[in-house]
Amino acid sequence: MTAALPLSAGQEAMWFLHRLAPLSAAYNVVLGVRTHSPLDEKALGRAVAALARRHELLTSVYEEEDGQPVRRPAPGLPVPFEVREVPGRTDEELALLAREAGARPFALTDAWPFRVVLLRRGPADAALVVAAHHIASDATSQWLMLRDLLDSYALGGAPLPAAAPYSQYVDRERALTGSPAHARAEEFWAGLGAGTVAATLPHDRPGTGQAALRGATYVHPLDPELAAGLPDAAARIGVTPFALLLGAFQAAVHRSTGLDDFLIGCPASTRIAKGTADMVGYLVNSLALRARFAAGATIGETVDEAHLGLLAGLRRLRHPVPVPGFAMAVTLLATDRLPVPGLAGAAEGTTYGGLRLTLLDLPHMEGQFDFNVELRSGADELTVVLRYADDLFERETVERFAELYRRMIEAAVDRPAAVVSRIAPTADDQLAELLALGDSQYDEW
Repeated sequence: MTAALPLSAGQEAMWFLHRLAPLSAAYNVVLGVRTHSPLDEKALGRAVAALARRHELLTSVYEEEDGQPVRRPAPGLPVPFEVREVPGRTDEELALLAREAGARPFALTDAWPFRVVLLRRGPADAALVVAAHHIASDATSQWLMLRDLLDSYALGGAPLPAAAPYSQYVDRERALTGSPAHARAEEFWAGLGAGTVAATLPHDRPGTGQAALRGATYVHPLDPELAAGLPDAAARIGVTPFALLLGAFQAAVHRSTGLDDFLIGCPASTRIAKGTADMVGYLVNSLALRARFAAGATIGETVDEAHLGLLAGLRRLRHPVPVPGFAMAVTLLATDRLPVPGLAGAAEGTTYGGLRLTLLDLPHMEGQFDFNVELRSGADELTVVLRYADDLFERETVERFAELYRRMIEAAVDRPAAVVSRIAPTADDQLAELLALGDSQYDEW
């Protein structure tokens, strides 16, 4: 039997959540592509095995030893590669099958924490799904897995050089525990959460008190002109484009909830040390961000405060200490920096490793929070992806929030001196329609 290895702090949290709801897909990380070239099934199977050998987390199982969660390397288990023939399926049916393939739960104690599924509709027409549990992956890791799989396939399924072991990351993380900087980080986060609340939108349905860990996704592309104006607008305020989007989100939450002081979350990558750039694993720590709204606060001031809060959190990112709890989170995905260039954000797709590919946009990681907003940013384009707990919210509520968020972004770009409380929550024609329905209905917004 191989020796047990300790988990990172993030992995320990994932293990707890898995034990809480082992059949939930909320912590499945999924990436799918449509392939428009003939595929060699045997070479692809060898490539899946090469991918697993390159990253040690992918060939491990998880269990408890003396009451503590541990990871145990298990290189002899079956390679999780499936091929299904699905001739005659429509595009919608193929996408549904791909989503189902990614959403199946993982038996972390008995099998490797990832799978690759090929849904073949024809000789040069298939969907390729790469799924993993969050305990062994994150958003960046999923793209690295796809890249490594395609790289090996292009070489006939040839072996790949081993990536830096995740155990090095765990060792560095644990070495920080007990340091003065670690203690200061604990003190900072404890102070940040004192006297405030975790924001969430008013629920459409009462919660059960137990996490359902399931949800749905709403995709809301922004106008290209608005996306193109973000960098210059952020530079005029003196912040990053992400800080501008973050401040606009906080303003939308403030207007939706009436809260003047609240917390939201921001998962951030910890790929800082040497060797982590190409490492597959859980390399994320969450930041908690506090927003305070004084009477007359402008959207520009809100963005500036968001920028300062983000910087303060990032300075403590390396320290895996508990942060104040949150129910809404914001993440950024820079599509033009992903390991498979040209695939995300391009409807026509790309050619990589001799294969013609287009992105199969599969909802995943739904239900982790009440509300999770992923900002997909590329060259002059921005898409807002809202994942939400569908046991709490109606889709119409999510759509209204997306529209309000868009208007806050517009104000931050075009009118940073605008007072947040005076920014119209919807377009003039829609506002007139709401007012015609009666003041009581408009007051909800």
